[in-house]
Amino acid sequence: MLKTLLLVVLSATALTAQRDSSDVRRLEVGVGFGVLDHNVDFTPAVSDVAIRGNNYGLVLRYFDNRLVGFQAELSYVEAGWREDLEDPATGENFATQYARSTEYVELMMLTQFSVGRGAVQPLLQAGPYLSVPVGESEDIPAGYVRPETTPEVIYGYEIPFRLNYGVQIGAGLNVRLGPVTVQAEGRYLIGFNDLVRTGETRAAISRRVGYGARVGVLYALWR
Repeated sequence: MLKTLLLVVLSATALTAQRDSSDVRRLEVGVGFGVLDHNVDFTPAVSDVAIRGNNYGLVLRYFDNRLVGFQAELSYVEAGWREDLEDPATGENFATQYARSTEYVELMMLTQFSVGRGAVQPLLQAGPYLSVPVGESEDIPAGYVRPETTPEVIYGYEIPFRLNYGVQIGAGLNVRLGPVTVQAEGRYLIGFNDLVRTGETRAAISRRVGYGARVGVLYALWR
Protein backbone atom coordinates (compact mmCIF):
# COMPACT_ATOMS: atom_id res chain seq x y z
CA MET A 1 0.00 0.00 0.00
CA LEU A 2 2.82 2.36 0.96
CA LYS A 3 4.68 1.54 -2.23
CA THR A 4 1.56 2.20 -4.29
CA LEU A 5 0.95 5.55 -2.57
CA LEU A 6 4.59 6.54 -3.03
CA LEU A 7 4.40 5.62 -6.71
CA VAL A 8 1.28 7.77 -7.16
CA VAL A 9 2.93 10.74 -5.43
CA LEU A 10 6.12 10.45 -7.50
CA SER A 11 4.11 10.11 -10.72
CA ALA A 12 2.05 13.19 -9.88
CA THR A 13 5.21 15.14 -9.03
CA ALA A 14 6.86 14.14 -12.31
CA LEU A 15 3.79 15.14 -14.32
CA THR A 16 3.59 18.48 -12.53
CA ALA A 17 7.27 19.19 -13.16
CA GLN A 18 6.89 18.27 -16.81
CA ARG A 19 3.86 20.52 -17.14
CA ASP A 20 5.65 23.38 -15.36
CA SER A 21 8.60 23.09 -17.74
CA SER A 22 6.59 23.03 -20.94
CA ASP A 23 3.07 24.41 -20.43
CA VAL A 24 3.94 28.11 -20.12
CA ARG A 25 2.09 29.58 -23.07
CA ARG A 26 2.41 33.35 -23.03
CA LEU A 27 1.23 35.87 -25.64
CA GLU A 28 2.52 39.42 -25.24
CA VAL A 29 2.09 42.68 -27.12
CA GLY A 30 4.02 45.89 -26.62
CA VAL A 31 6.19 48.64 -28.01
CA GLY A 32 9.90 48.94 -28.63
CA PHE A 33 12.44 51.74 -29.04
CA GLY A 34 16.04 51.47 -30.17
CA VAL A 35 19.07 53.50 -31.18
CA LEU A 36 21.49 52.05 -33.75
CA ASP A 37 24.64 53.41 -35.33
CA HIS A 38 24.29 52.71 -39.06
CA ASN A 39 26.67 52.79 -41.96
CA VAL A 40 27.03 51.13 -45.35
CA ASP A 41 29.74 48.65 -46.32
CA PHE A 42 30.90 50.00 -49.69
CA THR A 43 33.26 48.38 -52.18
CA PRO A 44 35.36 50.22 -53.32
CA ALA A 45 35.76 51.40 -49.73
CA VAL A 46 34.89 54.95 -48.74
CA SER A 47 35.82 56.96 -45.65
CA ASP A 48 32.44 56.47 -44.01
CA VAL A 49 31.43 56.86 -40.38
CA ALA A 50 28.31 55.76 -38.55
CA ILE A 51 25.16 57.84 -38.43
CA ARG A 52 22.87 57.39 -35.44
CA GLY A 53 19.22 56.62 -36.07
CA ASN A 54 16.17 55.77 -33.98
CA ASN A 55 13.75 52.90 -34.50
CA TYR A 56 10.41 52.38 -32.81
CA GLY A 57 7.35 50.26 -33.36
CA LEU A 58 5.12 47.38 -32.27
CA VAL A 59 6.19 44.03 -30.78
CA LEU A 60 4.35 40.69 -30.61
CA ARG A 61 5.91 37.80 -28.69
CA TYR A 62 4.73 34.22 -28.13
CA PHE A 63 6.18 31.47 -25.92
CA ASP A 64 4.75 27.95 -25.65
CA ASN A 65 7.61 26.61 -23.52
CA ARG A 66 10.21 28.04 -21.17
CA LEU A 67 13.12 28.11 -23.57
CA VAL A 68 12.10 29.00 -27.13
CA GLY A 69 9.73 31.71 -28.32
CA PHE A 70 9.04 33.88 -31.34
CA GLN A 71 9.04 37.65 -31.58
CA ALA A 72 7.70 39.79 -34.43
CA GLU A 73 8.46 43.50 -34.78
CA LEU A 74 7.04 46.16 -37.10
CA SER A 75 9.12 49.33 -36.86
CA TYR A 76 9.92 52.68 -38.39
CA VAL A 77 13.71 52.83 -38.84
CA GLU A 78 16.10 55.73 -39.43
CA ALA A 79 19.37 54.68 -41.06
CA GLY A 80 22.03 55.95 -43.51
CA TRP A 81 25.71 56.87 -43.35
CA ARG A 82 28.20 59.76 -43.26
CA GLU A 83 31.55 60.17 -44.97
CA ASP A 84 34.32 62.64 -45.62
CA LEU A 85 34.61 64.08 -49.13
CA GLU A 86 37.73 65.71 -50.55
CA ASP A 87 37.73 68.99 -52.39
CA PRO A 88 39.23 68.09 -55.80
CA ALA A 89 40.82 71.56 -56.03
CA THR A 90 42.74 71.36 -52.73
CA GLY A 91 42.76 67.64 -51.88
CA GLU A 92 41.51 68.44 -48.38
CA ASN A 93 38.31 67.30 -46.73
CA PHE A 94 35.36 69.64 -46.80
CA ALA A 95 34.53 71.36 -43.50
CA THR A 96 31.26 69.42 -43.29
CA GLN A 97 30.64 65.74 -43.93
CA TYR A 98 28.44 64.25 -46.58
CA ALA A 99 25.39 62.62 -44.96
CA ARG A 100 22.71 60.37 -46.44
CA SER A 101 19.63 59.61 -44.34
CA THR A 102 17.29 56.77 -45.26
CA GLU A 103 14.00 55.71 -43.66
CA TYR A 104 12.35 52.29 -43.71
CA VAL A 105 9.30 50.45 -42.53
CA GLU A 106 10.81 47.22 -41.26
CA LEU A 107 9.29 43.81 -40.49
CA MET A 108 11.34 41.36 -38.47
CA MET A 109 10.75 37.77 -37.30
CA LEU A 110 13.01 36.59 -34.47
CA THR A 111 13.51 33.24 -32.76
CA GLN A 112 14.20 33.89 -29.09
CA PHE A 113 15.96 31.76 -26.46
CA SER A 114 15.19 32.88 -22.91
CA VAL A 115 16.89 30.96 -20.10
CA GLY A 116 15.82 30.71 -16.45
CA ARG A 117 12.76 30.71 -14.22
CA GLY A 118 13.28 33.88 -12.20
CA ALA A 119 12.25 37.46 -12.82
CA VAL A 120 15.47 38.18 -14.75
CA GLN A 121 16.19 35.91 -17.71
CA PRO A 122 19.08 36.17 -20.21
CA LEU A 123 17.94 36.16 -23.83
CA LEU A 124 19.44 35.53 -27.23
CA GLN A 125 17.46 36.06 -30.43
CA ALA A 126 18.09 36.22 -34.15
CA GLY A 127 16.11 36.31 -37.36
CA PRO A 128 15.53 37.91 -40.75
CA TYR A 129 14.26 41.39 -41.48
CA LEU A 130 12.65 42.96 -44.53
CA SER A 131 12.84 46.74 -44.97
CA VAL A 132 10.67 48.84 -47.29
CA PRO A 133 12.25 52.25 -48.09
CA VAL A 134 9.87 55.15 -47.45
CA GLY A 135 12.15 58.17 -47.67
CA GLU A 136 15.64 59.57 -48.06
CA SER A 137 17.54 62.85 -47.90
CA GLU A 138 21.14 63.97 -48.20
CA ASP A 139 23.39 66.80 -47.07
CA ILE A 140 26.16 67.61 -49.57
CA PRO A 141 29.08 69.86 -48.44
CA ALA A 142 28.94 73.38 -49.82
CA GLY A 143 31.24 73.72 -52.81
CA TYR A 144 31.09 70.08 -53.86
CA VAL A 145 30.56 69.66 -57.60
CA ARG A 146 29.63 66.23 -58.90
CA PRO A 147 31.86 65.23 -61.86
CA GLU A 148 29.93 64.72 -65.06
CA THR A 149 32.24 62.10 -66.55
CA THR A 150 33.18 60.01 -63.49
CA PRO A 151 30.37 58.04 -61.86
CA GLU A 152 30.41 58.68 -58.12
CA VAL A 153 29.16 56.35 -55.39
CA ILE A 154 25.84 58.11 -54.92
CA TYR A 155 26.51 61.77 -54.17
CA GLY A 156 23.59 63.69 -55.64
CA TYR A 157 22.19 60.38 -56.87
CA GLU A 158 18.66 59.35 -55.94
CA ILE A 159 18.70 55.83 -54.54
CA PRO A 160 16.12 53.79 -56.47
CA PHE A 161 13.31 52.04 -54.61
CA ARG A 162 14.62 48.62 -53.58
CA LEU A 163 13.61 46.25 -50.78
CA ASN A 164 16.38 45.60 -48.28
CA TYR A 165 16.78 42.38 -46.32
CA GLY A 166 19.22 40.75 -43.92
CA VAL A 167 19.55 39.49 -40.35
CA GLN A 168 19.46 41.03 -36.90
CA ILE A 169 20.95 39.44 -33.77
CA GLY A 170 20.18 40.49 -30.20
CA ALA A 171 21.45 39.56 -26.73
CA GLY A 172 20.31 40.90 -23.37
CA LEU A 173 17.75 40.37 -20.61
CA ASN A 174 14.04 39.87 -20.06
CA VAL A 175 12.86 41.35 -16.75
CA ARG A 176 9.43 39.97 -15.86
CA LEU A 177 7.24 42.01 -13.50
CA GLY A 178 3.97 40.09 -13.32
CA PRO A 179 2.10 40.56 -16.61
CA VAL A 180 4.69 43.14 -17.79
CA THR A 181 8.04 42.22 -19.32
CA VAL A 182 10.82 44.74 -19.91
CA GLN A 183 13.26 43.62 -22.60
CA ALA A 184 16.71 45.23 -22.92
CA GLU A 185 19.30 44.06 -25.42
CA GLY A 186 22.13 44.93 -27.73
CA ARG A 187 21.44 44.56 -31.45
CA TYR A 188 23.59 43.91 -34.53
CA LEU A 189 22.29 44.25 -38.11
CA ILE A 190 23.84 43.03 -41.34
CA GLY A 191 22.27 43.45 -44.78
CA PHE A 192 22.41 40.76 -47.43
CA ASN A 193 21.63 42.79 -50.55
CA ASP A 194 22.97 46.02 -52.01
CA LEU A 195 21.22 49.36 -51.67
CA VAL A 196 22.31 50.24 -55.21
CA ARG A 197 22.44 47.76 -58.07
CA THR A 198 25.90 47.00 -59.40
CA GLY A 199 26.64 49.05 -62.54
CA GLU A 200 24.47 52.05 -61.70
CA THR A 201 27.37 53.70 -59.83
CA ARG A 202 30.95 52.67 -59.11
CA ALA A 203 29.78 50.91 -55.92
CA ALA A 204 30.13 47.16 -56.45
CA ILE A 205 28.84 46.46 -52.92
CA SER A 206 26.60 48.68 -50.76
CA ARG A 207 25.18 46.79 -47.79
CA ARG A 208 23.70 48.02 -44.54
CA VAL A 209 25.43 47.50 -41.20
CA GLY A 210 24.21 48.62 -37.78
CA TYR A 211 24.79 48.11 -34.07
CA GLY A 212 23.23 49.54 -30.93
CA ALA A 213 20.60 48.88 -28.27
CA ARG A 214 16.85 48.38 -28.02
CA VAL A 215 14.32 48.38 -25.16
CA GLY A 216 10.83 46.91 -25.27
CA VAL A 217 7.88 46.88 -22.87
CA LEU A 218 5.41 44.01 -23.34
CA TYR A 219 2.12 43.12 -21.65
CA ALA A 220 0.84 39.54 -21.42
CA LEU A 221 -2.62 39.11 -22.96
CA TRP A 222 -2.73 35.60 -21.54
CA ARG A 223 -0.27 33.46 -19.63
